[in-house]
Order: sequence, then C-alpha cells, then structure tokens
Amino acid sequence: MSALRGTEVVSDPTNVLALECAGRLAQNAQQIVRLATCHRCVRAQEFPRRPGYAPHFRIFCLATAGREQRNQELTVAALVEHIAVHLAALQRLEHRGYNFGARRLRVLATGERGALADRVAAEVHDVPVVRGDLEHAYYDGLRFLIDVTPPGGEMMHLIDGGAFDWVGKLVSNRKLVFIASGFGSQLAAYLFRTTARVRDAHRSDAGRCTRQRGVGVAVGLG
Repeated sequence: MSALRGTEVVSDPTNVLALECAGRLAQNAQQIVRLATCHRCVRAQEFPRRPGYAPHFRIFCLATAGREQRNQELTVAALVEHIAVHLAALQRLEHRGYNFGARRLRVLATGERGALADRVAAEVHDVPVVRGDLEHAYYDGLRFLIDVTPPGGEMMHLIDGGAFDWVGKLVSNRKLVFIASGFGSQLAAYLFRTTARVRDAHRSDAGRCTRQRGVGVAVGLG
C-alpha cells in the first residue's frame, strides 16, 4: 500500500515493536524488554462484511523480548504474562460497561513445541483452556487465542498472540525470544460496549474522584 512522502502506514504494530526490541537488545542482550502500544492500522486485505470489521482499525499490542532462559522459561513466562494481562483487561473493561460473555483460551503448537504449550496451558486457571495443533507458519511454533462471546452472537477470537523469530533474525542471535500479542480494541468497543453502562461508569468515576480530591486514571480500549 502506497503512502504520501514523509508518512508511513502500519499494518501490524508488532513489527515495529520487534524493531524497537531488536535495537534495545543489540545494546544490551541481557535485559528483558517489555513494550506496549495502541495503534491505528491499515490493511489492504479483504475483511468480512460484518459489523465492526474495517480495513482501518485500532489494536492494542504487547511485546516481550530477551535472551532465552534455561528450560525455555522466558518463552513460557512471557506467554503466560501476555495471557494474564489480556484476561485482566477483559475483566476490568466489564466494570466499565463492556460485556464479553463466555470466554475461552486456545493454546496451539507445532509438534516439537507441544510440551511448551502444555506448560503455558497449565498456568492458566481463570478460563477454560483448549489445546490444539498449530499449522500457521507465521508463528514460531506457539500461538494463543482468546475467544469471547458478543451479546446475541457466537464465540469469536478477539485476542491473538504467540512466539516469533523476528528479533533473533534482526540481531542475528537465535537465542533471543520475541513474544507479541494483539487485542482488537476497536472491535471490542464496537461489538461489546453497552453505552448506558459506559455512561454510568464514567459518572461514577467522576464522582469518586471528586470526593477523594485525587487524580483518577482510566484506561479505555476503543
């Protein structure tokens, strides 16, 4: 997709996060880099003709990168951390006027990385977990999806993440791990937000901040 001179169009923020992680690890390969962003993307691919889907959309992303640890502990820990953050976001948003219904975690892996997927699945207790085979070559053998249920609809995946070999290739160091994930924040706002409950939640927050004479911070995905 072309753009005007001096501008850039991002189709996947995790690509940019991988570049940033690679730059930081090139300076200090012993650190663990954790990044997050919320970015508007543009994609030229054909999208489903359903409410909430569009070629331009906003997505919230997490990225973790670092040198692999003994027994592949960093890969497992980073995947579990991403899953926990996204599940916590769903729960907190439900206190702000969203309704994600029944949810489920799917952990997919190639045959050689099945044991790692089992370790990840064993660490998650808040939602039902389904193990499956990974056939998508885009990922480095591990992928997770968090499915949610829109009001009156069927279960669909809203959050997607996994392991990638991008940072290792960028830095020419195969011992570096890169875990990235994305939350369809604009889709969440379109399909899962109840307007009346959001208004009441904002009103309640404003009243509480006034009473406490403090500073209130709210994180909204949408």
